[in-house]
Formats: sequence, C-alpha cells, structure tokens
Amino acid sequence: MNKYVDYQDLARLEYGRLLWRNPEMRRRLLEHWLDPRHPYRERFVQHRAEIERVLSSSDEDVPRALLREIPPVFGSFWK
Repeated sequence: MNKYVDYQDLARLEYGRLLWRNPEMRRRLLEHWLDPRHPYRERFVQHRAEIERVLSSSDEDVPRALLREIPPVFGSFWK
C-alpha cells in the first residue's frame, strides 16, 4: 500500500473487497453504483474494469488514484 494513503480510501477498498466476495452483495453494489442518482456513477463507469479487478484481488499495492475511484455506498437508494 502507498505510504500516504487516505484512510477513507483504504476503508472503501477493504469493505468493498469484503462485500465483493458475496455474489448478492456484489450485485447490489453494482446496482447502486450504476444507479443514475449516484453522484459518482460516471466515474465508476469510466474505471469499472479496474475497480472490479482491484476488488476481486488481494493485491496490496493499489495505486492511490485508483483507490479514490472506488465509489462510496450512500443514499436512500441503497437497497
């Protein structure tokens, strides 16, 4: 992991990986992140392949810039 990591970015990575392992939670995350109401939807779509690869891996050397692209989970539309 990079020397000066933002703990919110790291938390999104760790919790994202935890949820990503469960097929139902993976489906829900994708549905949430692709929802037109999600403010980071366009950024997720742009970096989707890289984000999915990182969430599926156990690689600890993830570029900081990519960590920031993992969308948060929030909003009343989370199911």
